[in-house]
Amino acid sequence: MPGKPSLRNARSVLSAELAAIRRRDPDLDAADLTLFTFPLMVRALGVLAIGVVPLLVVRSSDDEDALLVPLIGSLALVIICTAVVAWLMSIVLSGLVVMILYRTRPGASSQLVVRILTESFRRVSDSSSHLTLLALVAGLISLAIGLPTRRGDEQANSVIDDLLAAQVGVLLAVLGFAFIAESIRSSADIVDDQSLMLAWPWALVIACLSWSTATMIGPFETTRMLTILLNEWLPALVDGTPRSEVIADLLPPNARWWAAFGPLPVIALVWALTAWRHEGFVALREFLEGDDEVPSTRLR
Repeated sequence: MPGKPSLRNARSVLSAELAAIRRRDPDLDAADLTLFTFPLMVRALGVLAIGVVPLLVVRSSDDEDALLVPLIGSLALVIICTAVVAWLMSIVLSGLVVMILYRTRPGASSQLVVRILTESFRRVSDSSSHLTLLALVAGLISLAIGLPTRRGDEQANSVIDDLLAAQVGVLLAVLGFAFIAESIRSSADIVDDQSLMLAWPWALVIACLSWSTATMIGPFETTRMLTILLNEWLPALVDGTPRSEVIADLLPPNARWWAAFGPLPVIALVWALTAWRHEGFVALREFLEGDDEVPSTRLR
């Protein structure tokens, strides 16, 4: 019959595969398993970190969402606005540092700033699509886990609205961190055009200064934006408490200073990760050790 040769071939191939496996003597090495699972666990934790906020929103009650959803959305909008302004300021300040301290020609400094700004925007644009898909997947997982806890047709729209608001809020917050990382990377790239040794230290100083300035000066002042957004988003009464009292509790008088200087350790951590990823510490160490040839930290 025509099917018999094919069946004999499949059996021979399967037998050869099993014999090859037995000859290789499979070995379970703990170190190999760690190297295999660690990158997967890191990425899984990243997905869980992005999906935990939508999960909390979906599984919470309507009274909790009346405060949680506006707070998440307002904070996310403030973070992305401040991060974008700080990103633009850091690139401009880096160009001024190169022009004033290193005495480069204004035309050359301007062209350098425009080129770095364009490259940085393209990198953020490329990563935005991946972040959007990741936020969508994490939100769908949160919806699948949290949806059975809410019952009743009258709450269906509320679940979808809360989920979408939480997903958008998480996406904007993650994009804010991406812009912070880009401000550090772009500053290092601009200063590196003139100073290999001080590129990354300058990037840290400029990124921190840009963030603090963006949160305290101008229309993007953090407490001002949060107050306006919460007044527009929160209901008149939140669990029986007037909206003005809730906002006053969330934004005490020293909130302005916390917003300006509280995130600086996080920015320093992002700077350290960015410098380590792009071998900024290696170049700085080799430069300090007096090596004649130092690999460039140029990020382009």
